[in-house]
Parts: sequence; structure tokens; C-alpha cells
Amino acid sequence: MMRLHFKRGIYPIFKKVVKAETDGWVTEVLSTIAVPVAFYLAFGMGLRGHIDDLAGVPYMVFITPGLVALTILLEAYRTGAWGLWLGRWHNKMMNEFRIKPISTSDIIIGEILGGFLMALSKGLLVALILYLFSPYSTSFKYIGLFLLYMFPGSILFTCVGAMVGTLFRKPDQIAQSQAIVITPLLYLGGLFFPVSSFPDWAQGFVRWLPTTALFDGGRQAFLYGQLDNGYLMVVSVLAWISFVLATWLFNRQLAQ
Repeated sequence: MMRLHFKRGIYPIFKKVVKAETDGWVTEVLSTIAVPVAFYLAFGMGLRGHIDDLAGVPYMVFITPGLVALTILLEAYRTGAWGLWLGRWHNKMMNEFRIKPISTSDIIIGEILGGFLMALSKGLLVALILYLFSPYSTSFKYIGLFLLYMFPGSILFTCVGAMVGTLFRKPDQIAQSQAIVITPLLYLGGLFFPVSSFPDWAQGFVRWLPTTALFDGGRQAFLYGQLDNGYLMVVSVLAWISFVLATWLFNRQLAQ
């Protein structure tokens, strides 16, 4: 039964996502690396003489895991949001989904797997570029532990993007949702500074943010091989909730 679900539903959606993301790959690569590399040059090189070592490492090394995570999460969100939006409003895929023997969860899982593969590929590309730019040696021996955070994080951001792409009709609404919700989460999650920099009264709230779990927890795993079970639980639970909500919402849209 699972094999049939994969063959009829998950794999075709996965293949569609990969094909859409690899068409015009030069533009895709340039747009992917532009933001993290610009941040790295502006914050890492621009501030390295003004900021002491953080968490026992140079500032440029400190921000590297966060910029790799940033790439993965933004790509996952973009794949989910624009993939579902294009499928619904531009390519008119809703009617095709209604008549095919494919479940809503298969569609979302296919989007997640395709989005994660492309996000991971682009994240690793950014990691390689930052490694070449950095004047400091960065070890990648804990990359497997780092990905333990990135997979549920990718599920979460793909599903949130899928909900946005399902709900909103206008493309500018997708951009606005990213500016209002996603961008603040990215900057509050300790991408450029340790969470301990927040006042004591704010740290309790910030530590429950999924981006804090991904940036701070991912940094601990990437640099030191340490896993924070609390962070993993936060992002895993939110990933599961987002999957259930995205599936329910998409199923509701199909029923209309």
C-alpha cells in the first residue's frame, strides 16, 4: 500500500518539484547564494574586527551554521509557498488533483521531500562558498547532527509555505506574509548573535521559537556535535503540527 502511495502520489509530486526548481538553474543558484553571501560579507567580514569571539569561535565561524540553515529554511518555505500557489492558480492543478487517485498527504509529502532535497543542495552549496571565503577553518564532521535539525525544520517551513500558497490568491500576499511572519522569526532566532544576548525576560519566549531551535541548536550541533533535546522536541512537534494543518487545509480546498 505504501509503495502504491509513493508511486502514484509522492514520487510524481517530488519529481515535479525538482524539475521546477532545476529549470533555469543558473538563476536559481545566483538568487540562492546572494542573500547568505551578502550577509556573510557584510556582517562577518564587516564586523569581525569589532566583535570578540562568540561561543569560543571567531564571529565568521559563529554565523556560518546559521547562514546555511537560513538558506535551507528560506528555500523550503519558497518551494512550499510558490509550488502550491503556481499549482493552484497558474497551472490549474486543483482539478487534476481531484480526479487522480492521490491523497492530500501524498501531495504534501511530495512537496516536503522535493523541497528538502533542493533546499539541502542549495544549503550545502552555500556552505561550500562560505568555507572558501572564510579565513578560518571550519569543520564539517558534525554535519549529520546538524541535518537532524534541518529536516524537521524543512518540513515546518515547507508546510507553512504550502498553507500560504493554498490560502492566498495574489503573489504579493505571499511576499507580504514572508515579511510579516517569516523574516522576524529569522532575525529573532539568534542568527547573528547568541540567544543569551536577549534580556532575561525575553529569553524564555525566544527559546520557544522554531528558528531559535534551528539556529542555536543547529549551531551547537554543527560546531560542537552537541544535540539539545529541548530544541529538537520544539521543532519536531511544530513540524508535525504544520504537516497536519497543511494537509487539512489543502484537503479542504480540494473539496470546494
